[in-house]
Parts: sequence; C-alpha cells; structure tokens
Amino acid sequence: MATLFINTCPSCGAEESLDALLLRMIDDDTVRRLIADVLTASFPLGGIVVRYLRLHKPLKQQLRMDKVARLLAELVPDVQRNAIERNGRNWLVSVEDWKGAFAAVFTAVEKGTLAVPLTGNGYLYSVLMRKSDRAEGEQEAQRELERRVTPQRDTVQVRGQTLPIGEALQVVYGGKDPALAEIDARSQKAAPMTSDVRAKVAELLAKKGPQQ
Repeated sequence: MATLFINTCPSCGAEESLDALLLRMIDDDTVRRLIADVLTASFPLGGIVVRYLRLHKPLKQQLRMDKVARLLAELVPDVQRNAIERNGRNWLVSVEDWKGAFAAVFTAVEKGTLAVPLTGNGYLYSVLMRKSDRAEGEQEAQRELERRVTPQRDTVQVRGQTLPIGEALQVVYGGKDPALAEIDARSQKAAPMTSDVRAKVAELLAKKGPQQ
C-alpha cells in the first residue's frame, strides 16, 4: 500500500501517514490493512474519512472496532449513492458537498465549538442537510426570478386552435380564419431572413424569370 499522508501537525508541520494513524487507532493489524485498503482504493474520500474517524477516538484509548464499523456502515453507502437520509427525507449530496461538510467539522473542532470525541455522524450530516437546503433554496429563488422576468403570453382556444390573446381577438372581431391566424403568429416568432439568404432568393427568382 502506497504511503498516504493525511494529517499535518499545525505546530511543527510534521506529517502523519495513514498507516501510522491507523496503528495508533486500531490494534488489529489485519483490520487496519482492510480498512486502509477500502479507504484508499475504493473510497473517494478515504484520507478525509480516516482523519474524521480520529475525531471519535477517546483520549489515550484506541478506537473500538464496533464503533468504526458503525460509522463506516453509514458513511460508505451514503457517499457511494450521493445521498443521505434523515427524518424520512433524502438529500442529494455530491463528493464536493462531502468535502465541504468534513472541512466544516474539522474547522469546528479546531475552533473549539465542537467537542471531541464525537459520538456519531450527527454533526456531519446536519452540515450536509443545511448545505443541501441552502442550495435548494437558491435554485428555487433563481427559478422564481426567471419566472417573473420572462414575459408570459396568455393563450385562449378559438375554434380548436390555441392562440395568443391578441391573435384571438383578431379572429373573433376581424373574421380571420383561426388556422391562418396561428400560421401568422408562428411567422411573427420566426427569425428574420438574413441579407445573404434574401440576396440568394432574389438571384434565383431573377434566373427563373417571370411566371407565365
């Protein structure tokens, strides 16, 4: 297994490898190797997750395997399916969302606003839910803004044809056939003929000559 450095001392800058960190956390060599292989080879956030697991380790004690299993049993499937479930609801989360949430956990611990050892994934998942809710709110606000600024053309049915109100009034009060009105409405929406196309049409008509 290649050496992976996942932890840096903020004071002296010394780096700690995944092997060394797992050695301090878990006393079973076989289990350590299995976890390291899974986290580094099969898991896109492996190094970050090992650092996160360390936050659950009691002071001067090694992390119990049943706790590691419980934490990973929830984390790994959720990362792989890009979603989390809480209170009967699913939140879609990307790998970048996970990275941001882990970073928020590490920052909270460093600032002293989050006490360690952690007891579960609750804080991490609450960060993910807030980020997802905020993103959904921003998307909804953008859709509402687009709805307000986009001109709306109300339509009505006239003798089986769906027409804008302006064309419908012409049909009703001007005697225009609704099918012709619909064609005219589509023509008005069409892109204007370019000067190049107009010149080619004129050239073709000139070559064809006057109609007999």
